[in-house]
Amino acid sequence: MNGIMEAAVQSLLRSSEDLKAALEVEVTQLQERGDLSSSSTDDRSRRILAVVSHRRDYVEDEEGSVLILKRTPGHSIEDLSVEVAYPISGRFSFSVAQARRATLDLRTSVGDTGATLGQSRSELILTIKYELATEIRSHTLITRDTRKLQSFTSECRRLKDIFTRNEFNTDFSWLSLYTQESSLKSFSFPIDLRTVKLPLHTRLSPASAGLPGDDAVDISIVREHWIYNKAIEEASTGSLARLLIRTGSFNVNGKLPSQDLSPWLRPTKRDSEKSGWISPLKSISPLDILSNPIDEQVTSSLGASSATLAHGSLNNDANVSDPDLLVLGFQELDLSTEALLYATSTVKEDAWVAAILAGLGERGILYEKLASKQLVGMLIVAIAKKSRLSCFGDIRFSTAGAGIMGIMGNKGATAIRMSYTPSAQEISPSSTVLTFVNAHLAAFDEMVERRNFDFHDLSRRLVFDQSDELDSNSYANATSETSIRTAGLYESDVLFWMVHLNYRIDLADGDVRELLLSSPGTSNIPLLLKYDQLKTAIASGKAFTDFSEHAITHMPSYRYASNTSEDSLGYDRKRKPAWTDRILHMSAPSVLVTQRSYSSHPQITMSDHRPVSADFDLNVSIVDKQRREIAASKLYRELWSVEQSSKTPKIKLQPMTLDLGKVYYRRLTRQTLSIQNVGQIPCVYRFVAADAEQPICPQWLKIDPVVGLLRPGECSTTTVTVFVDNSSASQLNLAPPRLDFTLILHTALGKDHFISVTGEYQYTCFANKLTRLTRLPGPVRPMKSPNDWAPTRQPVNAPREIMTLINWLMTHVIDPNDLFNGPLDESICMDIRECLDTGDQFPSLQSGEEHGPLATAIAYILVQLLDSLVDPVVPPYLHARCLQMTSRDEAFELLDEFPPESVNVWISLTAFLHYISLQKLPSQSSTDQANMAERLATLFAPVLLRDDPTGLHTHVSPIGKRKFLLHFVG
Repeated sequence: MNGIMEAAVQSLLRSSEDLKAALEVEVTQLQERGDLSSSSTDDRSRRILAVVSHRRDYVEDEEGSVLILKRTPGHSIEDLSVEVAYPISGRFSFSVAQARRATLDLRTSVGDTGATLGQSRSELILTIKYELATEIRSHTLITRDTRKLQSFTSECRRLKDIFTRNEFNTDFSWLSLYTQESSLKSFSFPIDLRTVKLPLHTRLSPASAGLPGDDAVDISIVREHWIYNKAIEEASTGSLARLLIRTGSFNVNGKLPSQDLSPWLRPTKRDSEKSGWISPLKSISPLDILSNPIDEQVTSSLGASSATLAHGSLNNDANVSDPDLLVLGFQELDLSTEALLYATSTVKEDAWVAAILAGLGERGILYEKLASKQLVGMLIVAIAKKSRLSCFGDIRFSTAGAGIMGIMGNKGATAIRMSYTPSAQEISPSSTVLTFVNAHLAAFDEMVERRNFDFHDLSRRLVFDQSDELDSNSYANATSETSIRTAGLYESDVLFWMVHLNYRIDLADGDVRELLLSSPGTSNIPLLLKYDQLKTAIASGKAFTDFSEHAITHMPSYRYASNTSEDSLGYDRKRKPAWTDRILHMSAPSVLVTQRSYSSHPQITMSDHRPVSADFDLNVSIVDKQRREIAASKLYRELWSVEQSSKTPKIKLQPMTLDLGKVYYRRLTRQTLSIQNVGQIPCVYRFVAADAEQPICPQWLKIDPVVGLLRPGECSTTTVTVFVDNSSASQLNLAPPRLDFTLILHTALGKDHFISVTGEYQYTCFANKLTRLTRLPGPVRPMKSPNDWAPTRQPVNAPREIMTLINWLMTHVIDPNDLFNGPLDESICMDIRECLDTGDQFPSLQSGEEHGPLATAIAYILVQLLDSLVDPVVPPYLHARCLQMTSRDEAFELLDEFPPESVNVWISLTAFLHYISLQKLPSQSSTDQANMAERLATLFAPVLLRDDPTGLHTHVSPIGKRKFLLHFVG
């Protein structure tokens, strides 16, 4: 069959199916007296009938099916999709009849230039019927091509005869591949964001060398994931749709609007600076400890997501644009007693909506309320540009109480779910689902576990049913690609929480206020956030796992004085300040979310809370929905039944050995592996551990991707990244320097492949115990074994490496500001670390060269070395005792309880810090000198008295740590 039509149909079929006949028809209907009704001749009424046969492995007889295919309007004939598939069985029948109308169709049949000449002048009616359990499905079709109709009917009869002979030997399971339900189920709703955030290999069955796990299930999971992403890739137009969203949260304390809300609603250039905004990328000090770059590299390679942007620059200088969508959450809208039980009035909601539109000023005429939902004291409102209203549809609501008895509305959540469909010409673009949650959780410091519980409870109970009341509350697009089944909260492409979470700061009230009042301005915010209950809950996985929150650079939004006694910052003296009002988000990798701002608005003083806002820039890939469905169907058919194939998957690896060379502390290196499918069937592969109790690879090595799928002939590149951080170095420093292990690549339903990995670890002085550093006979690098220690009878001195850094700084630093000002050069830091490990001299300065960058780098390395110690200089069991010291004399007496190695480091370091703080420049006042001592103590105290991560010893106040150090430095 050489026609374009036959080729287009054949391209939809797998190798196990053959096209036996194809026939172009039109959908039509018969009038009561048997005449044909007039039918459209455009693509919407045309269909292609295809008779397809299938041969199973080891079975000679065929199974047959009739596929009814349709063309995508406006697309070429290659873009076919299966409308319905019927097995040719005992329930299948057809009939042919002469139509009463006879014409000569001068239109050329698709793909067959000679078809017109071969036509009969008569139109023939083909009726296809299939008996289901409860109904008979019937299709009435018209054709003019008698030659192809004869071929069609002949093949149908032949395959039905085969079925009759082998009725008990057929199952037609292969036919499920040609129905949209099997191949498009992933696109009916967004995949649960919690699943999307999980690395693919963690979703597979447990496996190790010799114990492959459930390969069939793993193939299904990987295949579904691969088809989902590949279909989107193939259907992408290459264009992006931009959507600007401004979100906000405001606890109004029962008040009606009485102030202009424009600072909260309208983004302006540098609006955050009015409240002391600082860039989160501009370090408080150049001595800040760097993060692990391997995590950034691996995350980036898996696909850009909002999580990777969580500490990016807040672009408050960006070109200010009006948001396309504003979504605002209000709490404590009504504090009356009766409102806790029921609320039916919309008076307060109407007042706040009016205030919002008024706050938009002259731009307010461009906006209209899209949707709103209130649950007693909680209200969520969506305001959209009128020009964008048609882009939003399938708007749904959900509410859940979490207050008294778990049902009353004093606490809980309201949520809105909507689909955003960008405007596009000539195609039907796919939609992006946006969900917004406004929540109010339990109050008081000690209720943190209740807040964690409420978060999970609300996440489970907030579900979205199809609403019958959309018309009264929203502007909803009549057409939506989303089905009407119930949707869960996380079945979204982007999920926002704009909330009064009530998480507090786990520090004493006096400590919080002192840190907020300390100079310079907001510089202590990062320190305070280390004790933030929400940050702790996220880090421990107890709540809001995988959510992103941008760096907080604004003052706490709660609790400001309202007709009560206030401190110098305006906070209520009876309530500890806290960041109770937060905005977090989570997004799928397919949506690029960039946060442009995150700030509070102290200009609005009507409540004891200050409203917070965040601007988001969403870039959504424009994907042709119909082309995506066609691509998914083709890919699904191509990859189906891999697990049932009689053929064995085969891959080729290059190279089979990896030589990592010299492996250094904090030096990122990469190598690649090439994996090629040299077999005849698609292949799923994954890296597995040598033993079920072991990881896939050492923690200092990362593999990306860990899992993959290749079609025959395809090749992929796997990146192996090496980075030794403190955790890894603390173990490698105590092991032989030779690195020798094996990576195992498992082919699903195939064999394992072994990759030999070798390297030589370069010992470092970082990430050791102080006791070990004091007993090193010399520089650490020349050591042949981790047991090359000096005799224990040797006097205990401060480690050579720490003293080398201190001596250089005391010799060369005149202006203490050199320790803090100027950019940090990582290449200089690398050279200094290498000198410490090898015993070489530090880089020398050229004549006339400023020593500021070198001094900054050496000071940074000093902090990094101290922070990398396995145990802090001051043991955690002494921290509480340190805070009890009230004078310099008492503090010095406490040194008698320090371990010997800690005493020497403490004395040497504090002497240096005291010396630096006394360096007075001509332009420097005595106040500046005192501030320098405070600044040094603020920087070094958390490192020298590092908290116990195990929780065995109670964490103590950062103010108390600083005061203890000031006994020696100030």
